[in-house]
Amino acid sequence: MSEKKKKDTYECLADSLAEETLQEAADTFFGQRKSIENELKIYNQWIHDLARIQVRVQTFQASLHFVLAKGQTETVKSFYRAIGVDADQVPGPEKNIGPDLRMLHVPFALRAQNRYAKLLRAAYRAFVDQVAGYMYGRNYRDPEDPRRQRVTVNYEQVYAFYTQLREKIRKTNQDNSPTQVLQFVKQLDIERSARESLVGVPLRYTLDEDMAIAAPDFAQSGLKAYPDFPSLDEAKGKIKKFAGQVYAAQPEKILQVLRAVKEEEPLMSVKPQSR
Repeated sequence: MSEKKKKDTYECLADSLAEETLQEAADTFFGQRKSIENELKIYNQWIHDLARIQVRVQTFQASLHFVLAKGQTETVKSFYRAIGVDADQVPGPEKNIGPDLRMLHVPFALRAQNRYAKLLRAAYRAFVDQVAGYMYGRNYRDPEDPRRQRVTVNYEQVYAFYTQLREKIRKTNQDNSPTQVLQFVKQLDIERSARESLVGVPLRYTLDEDMAIAAPDFAQSGLKAYPDFPSLDEAKGKIKKFAGQVYAAQPEKILQVLRAVKEEEPLMSVKPQSR
């Protein structure tokens, strides 16, 4: 084979390899960004869904706080401390979220103090049940495959996903930046690289900042983490004792709470007895 044919064959092979390498580099570069774009959509949807659940949690919390002497700050903090929870670790409901007394029902008891204790237990149980679902999710059957169990969107899940996504974005911006890709592509053009090295043209670009993927900021989501609360069975005795103390200290205010909840109860239709 003549030297010219050898050279032509070499150049053809080199061009083919360069083309394949360029395609692979492009697939990697844009593929990673497309993957992150899809994950950002999932993350934003989960944030939206969880924010709606948080509103419900805070509504139940506001209702519990209303039962606690109409939300008196010190009474609320004392209650959390009484059941063994650090009050400073419990986020309060947003200012625009108030109690929904229709969620409550005054239980039957002969004495007002006992009615109040039962009401406080019921309000607490409803609140911690909502918190558990918000923080850890609820199991449900997959509608497409009843044999599989799924979990509703929850805080722990979303925060873990956020942490992984943020790290993935950081590594992509650092290890697969536009500058690195362009430098790699340029180096495939041997003749051009040789000329630029001779004249001292640096292989530097200023695209990294402009094309960097912006990582989400979980702190801006407005989602709050709740501590673990004792179950009703674990806290029942402490709640009863606390209810008695509050009733003894502020009987008139507690009677107002009971009346307010009673007024919001849905009217029960009573069927006339047959004679």
